Amino acid sequence: IELANKVLDVLENKTSDFKVLYPDEMPLKEKIETVAREIYGADGVDYAPAALKSLEKLEELGMGNCPV
Repeated sequence: IELANKVLDVLENKTSDFKVLYPDEMPLKEKIETVAREIYGADGVDYAPAALKSLEKLEELGMGNCPV
């Protein structure tokens, strides 16, 4: 019970610094690059030709708004 009360206290009283990294409308390739830069500190992303084809196909299928 004590742990549950502490969890409730944190949930009710702690402010969040969460921010969305990218808008849903951003193309998948750009989303991946944003995550790589902002989360992993990467300078960029190198894509294999097959990966680029897959991303293009996902966009064509209307899955471009999905999160990465």
